[in-house]
Amino acid sequence: MDDETGSTASRPLRALLPWLGAAAAIAGIVGVVFQVIEWAGSRATPTAKPSAGASPTVATPAAKANGDEQFVQAGQCVRNAGDAASVVYKIAPCDRGTWRVLARIEQVVVDEAQADAVCEAQAPGFIDYHYSNWTKRSDYLDVVFCVAPA
Repeated sequence: MDDETGSTASRPLRALLPWLGAAAAIAGIVGVVFQVIEWAGSRATPTAKPSAGASPTVATPAAKANGDEQFVQAGQCVRNAGDAASVVYKIAPCDRGTWRVLARIEQVVVDEAQADAVCEAQAPGFIDYHYSNWTKRSDYLDVVFCVAPA
């Protein structure tokens, strides 16, 4: 006859079930930790490479914001803390040697000609521009800064 309380063979299995549940929970937590580490590593700042024929302050879209770029708004002044090949905008007091941001335009930009046209349409009198895409994914907007000397 079968005993309804369980046989002696099933007791070790029942004792093992809570440990298996704990091991599955720990494995899930470790998996999440590794995903977060991988995500954080993918957000590292690569070096922006200059485009062929680009002006000194124009760089190809970077994968992450450099300097204060993600916080720069129209009307503020910026200084290039990088070099001609790797623009790094830092917010600065308007003074000699700084650029006033005439417009900050968030839209997809595929090349320098389009960035130039966007600035021409939305910031008459601009002298130069810089555009950034702070992610590696193409479904994120670029940010175009139309600037003129302060």
